[in-house]
Amino acid sequence: MAFINALPLLGLACLLYLAMMMIGLAPSPAHAPIESGEASVVHGIDELFRGLLRGLLIVSLWIVLAVLMFRGGNGQKMPPTALVAAAILLPLSGVAAIYATDLYASYAGWAIVVPTSLPPLIALYAMWRRLPALHAALPAKVINPAAWGVILVLTIAPFPLSAIDARIYAAGEPERQRQREAYLAASEEQAQRNEQNREREKAEAREPAIARFQALTSDSSLGDYLDALDSYTYYAPDEAAHEDTLAKGRQIKSRQADAVALLKEGRIWRMEELWNLDIEATPAVCAAYRDALRHEVAELDPMSVDFARVNVIAGQLPNLKWLVKEHCDLVDLLAFTEARIRAVCDKPNDCLASDRAPTLAVAETLAELRRPQ
Repeated sequence: MAFINALPLLGLACLLYLAMMMIGLAPSPAHAPIESGEASVVHGIDELFRGLLRGLLIVSLWIVLAVLMFRGGNGQKMPPTALVAAAILLPLSGVAAIYATDLYASYAGWAIVVPTSLPPLIALYAMWRRLPALHAALPAKVINPAAWGVILVLTIAPFPLSAIDARIYAAGEPERQRQREAYLAASEEQAQRNEQNREREKAEAREPAIARFQALTSDSSLGDYLDALDSYTYYAPDEAAHEDTLAKGRQIKSRQADAVALLKEGRIWRMEELWNLDIEATPAVCAAYRDALRHEVAELDPMSVDFARVNVIAGQLPNLKWLVKEHCDLVDLLAFTEARIRAVCDKPNDCLASDRAPTLAVAETLAELRRPQ
């Protein structure tokens, strides 16, 4: 019955032991520098967290082992010498296990023997006490000195092992350095290949991009112009002179109706040069632009400090200046946009210092546009 009653504690000890092995010991952080190509250094907060977690698991495991050891139930009572040995060595062995795991994290050496061997040995001894049937084959006069002798050796072991592991680790540093250099060389070579592939792909796409843009005629749509312009400016930036590309857009006969359609589709973010394409600020254009920008501004979440969307809105300032000059009714839209922009930097620490100035500059420009011209 004493054995059966101890099984739940044994099961809990096994779970804590497995967690310690998985999280605290394997894989050793000492192997990470070779895999990442970095120097062997303590990895800041991550390594600190791993160390705290290792310590917490070991402390929890040793508490369970202590309960398992000293709550004997109907098992054989420990002789005074074994009891004294347990009272002294059990806490010391826990400290040794913590020290040994730190050594293993640094050197990935023989220190792993201590935390992996002590818990099974202590648990087996505690369960042996609860199995009288074994006492004839494994008498107490043999088991007690043998078990606590081994526990004593393992408790002391981290101190000589620290010197041994450090020496072995230092001896292996040239090989690790070679591996790091090989890793960095391979990474650099791969980066160069990737860059060459990108350049080759860009070169292969260059001529089609130029041809596609040059094939635009006055019968093309404004949507086709914007699509072709994207590829043209990316793959052939040297040829994409600003005034020349705008001249292509101004030749499109359907650009007035196309602009309204594109705005209704929500493609305002691609139309920063709307004001520069000889498009008339008709009521239809004003209404479509007003609805498109209001939708874009409504998506701005001040709580997330959405500077990407703020930049999209900032790109629309030339269009807003043009439409205000052309007497589009944008007063409500400008007020709504200004309020949302200011909300991004309204609270302390909402914006980084480097981002606050341009964001507030957008709001100031919007406020200026609201004033009577």
